[in-house]
Formats: sequence, structure tokens, C-alpha cells
Amino acid sequence: MISFFRIIKFAFQNFWRNFWLSIITISILVLTLFTINIFVTMNFLTQTAVSAVQSKIDVSVYFNPEASEDAVKNVRSYLLGLSQIKDVTYISADEAIAKFRAEHEDNAEIMASLEELEQNPLGATLVIKANNPDDYPFILETLNNPEFTSYIQDKNFDDHKTIIDRIDSITGKLQKSALVLSGLFMLIAILIVMNTIRVAIYTHREEIGIMKLVGASNWFVRLPFLVESVMYSLFATGIIVGIVYLSVLFTEPYLSSFFEGPIGLLNYFNANFVLIFVGQFIGMSIICILSTSMALGKYLKV
Repeated sequence: MISFFRIIKFAFQNFWRNFWLSIITISILVLTLFTINIFVTMNFLTQTAVSAVQSKIDVSVYFNPEASEDAVKNVRSYLLGLSQIKDVTYISADEAIAKFRAEHEDNAEIMASLEELEQNPLGATLVIKANNPDDYPFILETLNNPEFTSYIQDKNFDDHKTIIDRIDSITGKLQKSALVLSGLFMLIAILIVMNTIRVAIYTHREEIGIMKLVGASNWFVRLPFLVESVMYSLFATGIIVGIVYLSVLFTEPYLSSFFEGPIGLLNYFNANFVLIFVGQFIGMSIICILSTSMALGKYLKV
């Protein structure tokens, strides 16, 4: 236990004697972790955006005004029997014209044209939602059945797939940029950790010599520097936790407004705290320990 406390004591002494170099090292580690957390956040926001778009995909099938209500309901019943269909909403001709009037009540020309017509120009509508966006091509092909085409006037497939592909493309580029920045900062962090340990070894060269003369083992000399490198990771992780949570608390209201509903970013970080931040601490500690070991092997003659 005495040896353990001495190792911890020497580690803190090394940290404070090279305080500004330690601060620079921690800052680089924070920047590395920050870019990694940007990558994590982008993944979450992409999934949220894609889910929001997918939930709005549907096919609107417009029937001829002459199509009977029974014929439309028969088509609906047939569609509901398909495993690819999640729901089919029936909108009657009267509901369709009422909705059309409400949407164009400020357009005097359209309203005047409707008044001149003696009958409802709109037929019934079916709004189809699939279980999976990939099922819509099959559904559209099914609606081309000659049994249905005589009733159907038009099909409006609001293809959000293009939007999803665009989101994926933009996000992919951002993720690649975040990975490149993370790699760059990680490389800089390795070099700085190595340099910090080298300076610490030089500062304590006389003490190390005395320790060796009185019989200190190689590991007793090395461990304070390894503990010091873990301290860098611990401080950096603590700082990044604070930065991430403050950033989420500040930006989530704006993101929720953009997505027109709560997105649960804070809940995501809370639920995955151990996986995200403890994992980052362990990963960064391993990198720092390896960097320190490289510095010790090159500069410490024990």
C-alpha cells in the first residue's frame, strides 16, 4: 500500500510540475473526444431524421368521381390483406372536396371555379402507408392491376426516398470529416503525450537515478508515468462529459423545433452513458498508456 500511494504521489507531482504541458495534453485529448462525440451525435440525428421522413411516406390513390363507394372500399379491403400494408385511410369524395376547399379558401379564382361546377369534381381517396419504405414499388405495381385501373384516376407517391438518400449522403460526408479530424487529433495527442512524458522524465532524471541506486524496480519507476497518462484521460473525459451535456441542453430545444417534436438526444446520452463515455475513457487511456510506454522505452534507461 505504501508503494501504491507513493506511485500516486509521484504521478500527481509529475502532473503539477509540468502543469501547462499537462493542460495542453488534456486540451488535445478533449478535442479528440469532442470530434468523436460529434460523430456519435451525427449518427443519432441521422437515424432520427430518416425515421421522421419514413413516417411521412405514403401513397395517395385518387379515384374517378364515377367510382362507387363500394368499389373504393373493395380496393381498400384488398390492400389491407397485403402483408406489406400498415394502414389504408379512406377519404370520401365529400371529405376530399371539403379538404380542398379549406386548403384553397384564400384563392378566389379556385373558389369561383368550384361554385360554377354543378357536381363534386373529386372522387374518393385512399392514403396508403406501408410497413417498410421499400414496399412501395410493390404496392404501386399491385395498383396497376387492370381490375383497379378503371377506377383509379391518379397515384401520388410522395417519394421521400430521395430525401433519405440525400440525408445519408450529407451525413456520410460529415462522418468521414469527423473521423479524419478524430484521427488527426489522436495522432497529435499521441505525440504530445510522448513529449510530455519525455519532459517529465528529464525533469526527474536525478530522482530516477537515486531511486535506481537504492533498489527501485523498473515498474516502480515506470508506473507513476503510466498513472499520469491515465490521469490525462480521466480529466479529458470529465471535461468532455460536461461539454457534451451543456451542448445538448442548449441545442436540443432548437433541434426539437426543427424536427417538430422531441428527439430525445439527452435521453440517448443518459441511456448510453457507460457505452459512450466510459468506453471513450478506456480507449483514450489505452492510447495514452501505449504512448507513454513508447516514450519510456525510448527515453528511460532503466
